[in-house]
Order: sequence, then C-alpha cells, then structure tokens
Amino acid sequence: MVFEEAQANQLYQKGAFGKPLSGGKLQLSPLEVLYLVENGKAEAVDGKSGKPLGWEELCRRFSKLDPELVLKYAVYSDLRSRGYVVKTGLKFGAHFRVYDRGERPGEAHSKYLVHAIKEGIRLSPPELARAVRLAHSVRKTMLFAVVDDEGDVTYYSLRREKP
Repeated sequence: MVFEEAQANQLYQKGAFGKPLSGGKLQLSPLEVLYLVENGKAEAVDGKSGKPLGWEELCRRFSKLDPELVLKYAVYSDLRSRGYVVKTGLKFGAHFRVYDRGERPGEAHSKYLVHAIKEGIRLSPPELARAVRLAHSVRKTMLFAVVDDEGDVTYYSLRREKP
C-alpha cells in the first residue's frame, strides 16, 4: 500500500501500477511491490517494526501466500521490462492480462492473456483448448510464458483456427 498521495499518483500515472483507493492511497499487488523494490522505485517497510524490507525478504513472505510467486514474477518482470502494463488475469482464468505498449487500463482493453508455466510442465489438449477458447471469447490473444531454470521466459501464442 502506498500512503503518500504524491508517490501514489506518480506510480499510477507514469506506470499504471496498483489500484487507486480513496484518500489518495494506492493498493499494490505483491508482484508490483517486488518489481518496484527490485528496480529502486519504491521501498517496502515492515508494518510492525517500520524497518525496510529487501527484495529477498519480500519474496519469502509473499511466497507463503502464493507458491507460484517466483514463477509469476519472472514473467511479470520480463513483460514490465519490455514496456507492457501487466495486471491480474484472474477473472479471465489466466495469471495476467497485458496491455500493449503505451496503453493503460481504463483507456484501452488488454490485448493478451498470459499464463506462466515452468519449463517441462505438460498441459493437456483440453487445458490448452479451454484457455484459447476463453481468450478468443474475450477478444484477446492467449500467450503461454514458459520459464526455464535460469528464469528466462519464452512466449508461445496459441489461437483458435476455424476450418
């Protein structure tokens, strides 16, 4: 949570980070916090002690809530570093919804649904078909982001073809 209105405004206006709340506050997702801390754009502090929290400690704490956090973060960070705005894709059945470069939530529709997968994991044809059909039904492109052991991400696009 960003409590300073000026900083909250800057993060939201410049990078479309977080969700604006009343009183000038900004609610950030764990992935957004990790990205901002890693890139020196924000500092996280422990709510009880007031002591700064580093990236490693944040990652450890957040991973307790989401065992796939490190996998998702590899994809989130890669997309953000390429200039895309990345938001949760939960209501679309994917890890992320991604806005094209230069576009923002509220001003444009997301272009992609992205699902992060660890290299070597197999998806069944029905799982693939379900994801692609859902993406197609909401006019988005389905991307599977495969993360290897080094944290490198490769994207695969699947689309529905009509005979």
